[in-house]
Amino acid sequence: MAKRSKKKNPNALSEQQKADIRHNQALDLHKDKLDKKLNIAIGIVIAVAVIALLLLPALNMNFSGSLSEFLGGLVTEENDQEMSVTLDMTYFDFLFAMSKGYKDSIEYIANSNSSGIGATILYNAFMMKVTQEDIDLLDSAYIVALVLTILLFVSLISFIVVTIVKRTKKSDGILFMSAVIIFSIFAIVQWIFFIAVGIASAGRAQIQPNIASYLLCAAAVTLCSVYGVYRNKVKKLNGQRKPVENIQQDKDER
Repeated sequence: MAKRSKKKNPNALSEQQKADIRHNQALDLHKDKLDKKLNIAIGIVIAVAVIALLLLPALNMNFSGSLSEFLGGLVTEENDQEMSVTLDMTYFDFLFAMSKGYKDSIEYIANSNSSGIGATILYNAFMMKVTQEDIDLLDSAYIVALVLTILLFVSLISFIVVTIVKRTKKSDGILFMSAVIIFSIFAIVQWIFFIAVGIASAGRAQIQPNIASYLLCAAAVTLCSVYGVYRNKVKKLNGQRKPVENIQQDKDER
């Protein structure tokens, strides 16, 4: 005679076990809502980061002064007037500025600004006002910005890939947390770096973060805050779960 397989009779559960099951199901529903909110926040952060990295200006440089300050005795008092040279750089500009073959940052500024003044005239004017130390510092700042930009692109791509892999399964873990932290660090550091460059250049130029830099920094802070709240609430939910031993034993037997 064939041996009958054991089946769990739902009616055999005690009232306490049924209550515990309902309690755990309510916790699962709450976690599902938290997962949806986190996924929406992550989606917004990724969208903002992609737009900032691909389209928007990240750094603004403004060089202003009178023509006599730039050109010295070449300008008479009657012909002297205020001059302002503005340059906005996107993250793509940082990636590809070197490919344009300019020998230093001053030549790049002279050729890439929107003032309408001839590049040769601007370059010569700048070279009369700045020292080689100024040029070296600006070149070094560009190299650091280039490295940060590369790291930002890599960290964002990694974050997107990890998000797709983990969040489609409603999980996170060390890998996802690491991706969040690494992207956030680079997004915040680039803004701090541009602020530091602006402070170092005070008196010679107005250099400051532009909209993309601010958006990336804000996105990173938002991501860390939302994810921190999510982890805290999930930890509390897990701590409220009630074990139902008979059900777990039945699953193990099967």
